[in-house]
Amino acid sequence: MQNILLILILFSVCCIPTRSQNINDWIGLWKGELVVLHEAGTDKMSSVHMQLHISKTDSANILNWGIIYRDSTKDYRKYLLRIVDKSKGKYLIDERDGILLEANLFESTLVSRFEVTGTLLEVSYKLDDDKIVFEVTTSQLKPTSTTKSTVDQVEVNSYTVTNIQRAYLFRSQ
Repeated sequence: MQNILLILILFSVCCIPTRSQNINDWIGLWKGELVVLHEAGTDKMSSVHMQLHISKTDSANILNWGIIYRDSTKDYRKYLLRIVDKSKGKYLIDERDGILLEANLFESTLVSRFEVTGTLLEVSYKLDDDKIVFEVTTSQLKPTSTTKSTVDQVEVNSYTVTNIQRAYLFRSQ
């Protein structure tokens, strides 16, 4: 178990971004289908049209970050992406209602992890050439099992993933 912990520590230290991709490369209107995989091991899924609108604002350190599910008349989330420290890849997704979600940019992937009413969510946006891969993974905050190393007595909590949402968003403008 010590080896695993050492590898995890080294991996986290080595993988701190040394450069952040230019977030302005993300500007545009992105469209695609969001597929929701409801249960692991089954083919239960649903889908909905999704758009991501990223545009400049009057501030050099703030971008409009709008998400539309279905159509703009029903569900248009007009967020802001705030650049906190570009050199360290630190950002905030401002939901404009008091909620600020910390996000980190690792080269071409913006990642945010947060908890809402007992559900842990990890949301990622990966700029990959001509598309953005948007993914949300959810699990319950309470571990489903806890095991312990017989050698080092280190406890490890496991969490059941309750669903995955994924969209391939292609630049429209």
